[in-house]
Amino acid sequence: MNLSLPPNCTHTTLSSMIAKKLHSLTSASAQGTILPSSGRKLSAIGAFSLAIVLMTTASSQAQITRGFDRTAPAYAGASDLVRQPDLWMMEVQFKNMRMVFVDLPDPQTGELKREQVWYLAWRAIVRPLENTSPDETAPENVIDTLPGPRQFIPKFTLITYDDPNTEIPDQILQDEILPAAMTQLRRVERTPCLNSVQVIQDVPEPISPDEEEQPWIYGAATWRGVNPDTDFFKVILSGFTNAYEVRKLDDETPQVWRKVIVQKFARPGDRFDPSQREFQFVGDASWIMQPDALKQPAAKE
Repeated sequence: MNLSLPPNCTHTTLSSMIAKKLHSLTSASAQGTILPSSGRKLSAIGAFSLAIVLMTTASSQAQITRGFDRTAPAYAGASDLVRQPDLWMMEVQFKNMRMVFVDLPDPQTGELKREQVWYLAWRAIVRPLENTSPDETAPENVIDTLPGPRQFIPKFTLITYDDPNTEIPDQILQDEILPAAMTQLRRVERTPCLNSVQVIQDVPEPISPDEEEQPWIYGAATWRGVNPDTDFFKVILSGFTNAYEVRKLDDETPQVWRKVIVQKFARPGDRFDPSQREFQFVGDASWIMQPDALKQPAAKE
């Protein structure tokens, strides 16, 4: 029996599945082939048993994902591993964007003011990277020692834009350390989320997905001052790998590009009745190469 459940299976979906199974088990009666009483009892028992199994399966899957519905898997090509022998990469999972309302000090006056804080709950773990097709003719640097210790220093950039086709930035916001917001969102998430400073550490050892213990690192990025009229935005997650390459802007100017994660969102709501239910994922998370420099755009007139 296939007991796999659809992605994001809710209680409503589960109830519908059980109802359909009950209907199929009793369809013989509807077709005029009445089951004997013993058969009806067995059908009822079977349906009840199936309901219990489905609910247990749904509960187990929910415990595994814990609401982290988007995943950026860790992967690297053979050329990446040859070019960068100290390469490490994390599998990163995160939830949809959420918001909390918190009393925060005004930067100018210091007075407490009720503010809307957007946050992204995430978790990450280093995965093994295997060179499945090594190129033995590729050059390898065996003279220079590898830098160390390797540090995990994540950064989170939220970029808003009006047109999803051009993605011309309206705001570029770095996540902020907001202790009051972290206290509140930890109660909501029920996980020991760390902010972007608390989470800094040496890069852990890789853990295979097959290991029984999965020591995820849990964190949350927080932003204040997001334009309440924002309809489209994306979050860039950097620092979850040390993968990089050097490209030439021209004949003499090198520029470092680093691998980052990008997740896009939409928020079809308004400033007058904000709700975190308005947030929607747009597509899947993806790894891309991005240049180091990312500047705040000029203010709109």
